[in-house]
Amino acid sequence: MIVIQHTSHTVFQENTYLIIDNKKALVIDPGDDPGMLIKKIESEKCTVQAVMATHGHIDHIFAAKPLCEQYDCPFIMNSTDREWLKEMEKLSLNFGLPYYGTPVIDIDIADKQELKTGDFSFHIIHTPGHSQGSVCFLFDKKLFSGDTLFYHSVGRCDLPGGDGKVLRKSVREKLFNLPDETTVYPGHMAETTIKEEKTNNPFLQ
Repeated sequence: MIVIQHTSHTVFQENTYLIIDNKKALVIDPGDDPGMLIKKIESEKCTVQAVMATHGHIDHIFAAKPLCEQYDCPFIMNSTDREWLKEMEKLSLNFGLPYYGTPVIDIDIADKQELKTGDFSFHIIHTPGHSQGSVCFLFDKKLFSGDTLFYHSVGRCDLPGGDGKVLRKSVREKLFNLPDETTVYPGHMAETTIKEEKTNNPFLQ
């Protein structure tokens, strides 16, 4: 399985991930101009089977609707964060960004711990704290952590639905139980490992 990281050109500097296996693909947290993401996908000559979001904040779902329409594929998200979808148009205006439409949740993972979509199977780890509906996606020893866990940091907790104590509990009790060698692909900044964060993350000591 190949993981391709694309950092957005917006003010958010968010990481979108393209996961490719045998020319089939998933898009996780599409946070950049849809035209740029489509160009990247087309350059890889792969077929997108689903678009997924670790949570409902605009920087992680910015291009979800046009990508789902382009590739006729489902949008996967935890409906606990559904209220954020209602704010997309307003937030786009507030940040001076184009509004590309609001995605509709086709596959709700609010009560799911694992999922098979297309040719992919993965685990869903519910990690509230950054938002109430935050999740991480685990593919073997590859963890897509959204804004729950960063390199030597964690996601902000001052937005509606955020809770620092809950976030730290999510990381310590759920993510830190994963194998040390698990690679962490965060929503912002560089990749890291579970061992590195257990040992050196100052927010979790």
